[in-house]
Amino acid sequence: MSSTAENSRQQRALAQRNRILDAAQQCFSENGFHGASMANIAETAQMSPGLIYRYFKGKSELIHGIVSRQIELIAEDLETFKSSASEAARHIAERFKEVVSSPKRRTTPSRLLEPALILEIVAESGRDPVIASALDELDTYVDKALSGWLALPQGDGDRGVPPDQLAARTLILRSLLDGLKMRQARYPELDEQLLHQALDIALHDLRRRD
Repeated sequence: MSSTAENSRQQRALAQRNRILDAAQQCFSENGFHGASMANIAETAQMSPGLIYRYFKGKSELIHGIVSRQIELIAEDLETFKSSASEAARHIAERFKEVVSSPKRRTTPSRLLEPALILEIVAESGRDPVIASALDELDTYVDKALSGWLALPQGDGDRGVPPDQLAARTLILRSLLDGLKMRQARYPELDEQLLHQALDIALHDLRRRD
């Protein structure tokens, strides 16, 4: 098989995989992990259940794929973190409103995980090693990325957060962002400007070199 044909085959497979994951994420968000069936997902994806099973053995592997795909989205988000703390705060606040906005208002399906689905996935990870593995990979990636952001120099001659404080401040920042997911689930109407202001204060303090 030529390299061109192989690349085309891989692109088709990736498109099929993402189509399945989009459908699964929609079904899990609407009906919950246990309420959504493989038949529901197949109908939403407009493909046969047999084709889905060629890519994923079951719902646990679908959740694994959905969670793993978040790393790509987070990598894109972290590019904005390389700018100022204020810019990072603004971007997080905008993401908050995007995630909690009604799916009916979106022009395209969102691949961002909805807060309620995140909480369900976390709960399910305590019972399912496949899902737990996916969350472990995501946690490791996010913690490393946030630590790297905190360590970035903020100006000429600056060295970022001191190494002896990096782990503690990373934990604080991660806890802040994880807690924001709970606020998204409970208070989706939270004012974006207020959230931006609060995040701006927190991120500036976390990056401050004492």
